[in-house]
Amino acid sequence: MERQRGPVSCVEMDDLWDWRQKLLGIRVATGRAERDRLPSDEQHLTMREREKKIIAEAEAAGITVERAPA
Repeated sequence: MERQRGPVSCVEMDDLWDWRQKLLGIRVATGRAERDRLPSDEQHLTMREREKKIIAEAEAAGITVERAPA
């Protein structure tokens, strides 16, 4: 950094260090752990495909499915 901008003050270094610590604390939720808990035949499905499958199974069992108002 010094080659690009010259000497960096201690205050700026402290700010950069705090920023780095915040970035290291970020975790990206991919939903993989949630998908692993699903049955193996549903793990590859998208949320919309799973919804359609659940509705189709319910209707096949004679259950009337009604959408909740948005």
